[in-house]
Amino acid sequence: MWCFISPLNRLVILGFCAVTISLSNSSHAVETSDGGKAWKNKKTKTLRAAKTSDTRNKYGGFAGEKVASPGYFRLIEKHNKWWLVDPQGCLFLSVGLNSVGPERIGAKDETAWTKKTKEMITGAGFNTIGRWSAAELFDKHNHNIPWCSTHMFMKAYSKARPKNRGQRGYPNETIPVFDPEWPAFCKKYAEANLKNTIDDPYLLGHFSDNELPFRPYALTQYLSLPESDAGHQAAVAWMKKNNISKAKANTPKVHTEFLEHVSKHYFETVSKAIKAVDPNHLYIGSRIHGKAINEGVLTGAAVCDIISINYYHRWVPDKKQTQDWNKWSKRPFLIGEFYAMKVQSKQTKGVGAGFRVLNHKDAGEFYHTFTQDLLFDIPNCVGWHWFKYADDSDQYQKGIISQKGEFHTELLHAMKVLNTQVYSLRGLR
Repeated sequence: MWCFISPLNRLVILGFCAVTISLSNSSHAVETSDGGKAWKNKKTKTLRAAKTSDTRNKYGGFAGEKVASPGYFRLIEKHNKWWLVDPQGCLFLSVGLNSVGPERIGAKDETAWTKKTKEMITGAGFNTIGRWSAAELFDKHNHNIPWCSTHMFMKAYSKARPKNRGQRGYPNETIPVFDPEWPAFCKKYAEANLKNTIDDPYLLGHFSDNELPFRPYALTQYLSLPESDAGHQAAVAWMKKNNISKAKANTPKVHTEFLEHVSKHYFETVSKAIKAVDPNHLYIGSRIHGKAINEGVLTGAAVCDIISINYYHRWVPDKKQTQDWNKWSKRPFLIGEFYAMKVQSKQTKGVGAGFRVLNHKDAGEFYHTFTQDLLFDIPNCVGWHWFKYADDSDQYQKGIISQKGEFHTELLHAMKVLNTQVYSLRGLR
């Protein structure tokens, strides 16, 4: 594929089909604060509405190109990019919202809420409900939409960890993947939690945990555990096996290699448990965030079908960084979280790692700016999920709807403009 880019137009030539996509002037800037830091001006680039929206099937896939036989959601490399394939065999990008549920806005009539919400989501060009969403309600009321599971393999084990194994939770920011009981726990957890959805064509895949503490200096942290802890013993055994003395242990290379060892232990154990119960659906991993987005963790996550990244502190995706993700994991990625939230004033305190803006129009411009780069320039991205459906409060408005059920129309319209032409932007029309 060859592309020519000008400030106002992008010409995409794919095979013998040329598509010109009009962009608005990209010199506009918005005021924003990155996670509560100093407010700065950031440039944006926004799209005009397409004359015609992409043709979609009932799953939200691109109906204009069938690439495989019917089945469950799966992956394919085509047009020099990674894609999902939907159950009708069409190319698919997962454009989703997190935390979609009636309780988020105090809705009492779940039948009416489900119908209205499905219409809103698909009308705005979204085709997936992400983690922490009430997928069972959409299924119950026959308003199905592709969805992702919300599992907690490690979190559940850390709470139920046998007392003789050591402290529960994540002591010293470690995860107890070396406990002898861990594989059997994963097997039992998968059997209990996955068996009812193995034949669901709308299930995109399984998230196994969220933001686990894969810390860059994991070796030091595991060695600081009590000597009776299986994590401490695993670290000592790993050093011995690799001829690493204590004097040579505290180097970035060694820490990366040990963190890969930890990561592989987690992802391979969970993947084996999931696939034994549900071979039909994708394993989307644990959602990786912050300092855990590194070589050791992503190399260890290679067993996943897709790696999931909660991606903050970037106004536009870092192309070199996403290339590293692919180099380390050899897998495509899904952005499990990102957002710009509207706040009431230029405050620097508060909660949340995402960008802050002063109005929903600016949040919409961020959405256009960030996702355009994913579509045009990041071939190993198979989708993104906005965090989230409903606001946290009037003061912190991350959602597309208030807690009182009022839509943020400027933001929702901006999202619709981009979402309804994602396949064209990706070079398919």
